[in-house]
Amino acid sequence: MWNSIYIYIEKKSTGRYSQFFLSLIAFIESIFFPIPPDVILIPLIHFNKNKFFKSVINCTLFSILGGALGYFLGLFLFDSIKEIFDLSKQVLFFNFYDQYGLIAIFLGGFTPIPYKIIAITSGYAKFNFIYFILLSFLSRGLRFLIIGYIVYKFGDYGVEFIKKNKSIIFLIIPVLIILIIYLLLGHA
Repeated sequence: MWNSIYIYIEKKSTGRYSQFFLSLIAFIESIFFPIPPDVILIPLIHFNKNKFFKSVINCTLFSILGGALGYFLGLFLFDSIKEIFDLSKQVLFFNFYDQYGLIAIFLGGFTPIPYKIIAITSGYAKFNFIYFILLSFLSRGLRFLIIGYIVYKFGDYGVEFIKKNKSIIFLIIPVLIILIIYLLLGHA
């Protein structure tokens, strides 16, 4: 059974519509879909290494486009439901997001925190859209580039490494990046 699934995934990953399928999954995952695009990106690169860079860029761009739509959904959602909630209690949330939104967006684009939540929340909090897009490009791009490169460079071993070391890739690396930036900017 697993062998037939493997063959099916290999065939679809090298098929004519594989990039379109990756684009679709990356886009809808950033709005509502529960499965991350990594599930498509990894086999696509594994079975078709010559499309490594194209796949990473494709996945990044469509993830950000979906995130932008999620942002605007959150922005317009706020206006339609703000009367339901006690806005005085949301001031704390807005203040928090104003202060730590940069970190939240970067971590949300990189870590297992669903990016769709960050996108919608950023719109809801009326976070600066340009900063949201730039941070999304940085975090989503780095995430997909790291994953793609590991698979591209190390093949089966890379796929196993990603499966076994998700916490290193998705938690420790972005936290280290934030810490390094903080130390560099804090001492500048």
